[in-house]
Amino acid sequence: MKNTIAISLLALLMLPVTSWGQGAQKALPDAPSCQIPSEASGGISGIDHRAEDRASSSGTLDPAPAQPTQAKKATSGLSENFGYYIGETYLNLSALTAPAFRASLRMAKPPGKGATQYPLEWRQGAEAFGRNYGDAFAERTSFQTAKFVTGIITREDPRYIPSSSHNVLARSFYALSFSFVDRSDSGHRMPALSNFAGAAAAGFVGNSYLPAGFNDVTHAGQRATLRFGLAAGGNLFREFAPQMPRPLRNFIMLIAR
Repeated sequence: MKNTIAISLLALLMLPVTSWGQGAQKALPDAPSCQIPSEASGGISGIDHRAEDRASSSGTLDPAPAQPTQAKKATSGLSENFGYYIGETYLNLSALTAPAFRASLRMAKPPGKGATQYPLEWRQGAEAFGRNYGDAFAERTSFQTAKFVTGIITREDPRYIPSSSHNVLARSFYALSFSFVDRSDSGHRMPALSNFAGAAAAGFVGNSYLPAGFNDVTHAGQRATLRFGLAAGGNLFREFAPQMPRPLRNFIMLIAR
């Protein structure tokens, strides 16, 4: 019962994570917000296959973690990793809905204040929405692409490997630490260099088109740091998603994948 309550609370806490990203900019002056990783790290496309059908239909949560499938135990190769990259980055509905959600939040509460606020053409009207949507899409794609390319070079497995523990705290720690130490394509532990490269690419891509005052190294570093944190949050979601009710799981994936 305690595990069920804890997992439910984690699910509810994940819903406002993008709004948290907007609020975090008050601590980091004038920094544009970042999207949730949907993206962010691996394993989302296989969540439905790991989820219990009974939990999805009745809303009852199983405190036990999803065990790694045979596919996850197998080594990954270039073709598998490329297919994973295409599926996570482009071939899913959230490739359209997640940037739209972030753009809506950005326009509802633009970053900056007074003279340092986003210019009018980034805050009001359809063109402003298009600019913010393009920014969110570019950041999302840059993260996934840099992560994929770096993973090929370093021979990392891009997929998230669920914990085998039944303890909620242990699973949470495992999920967060997986952002720093993941698995190689042969299944061995290794530094998650692709996550750092992806976060850096997502943070700095905006320097080529964002308005003055938001296209400097300081703001790029802030966006990269926040993006890495959101990627860690994505791992936390992947760890507990199989025990979430299907409607809640699907909703989070649409706005945050």
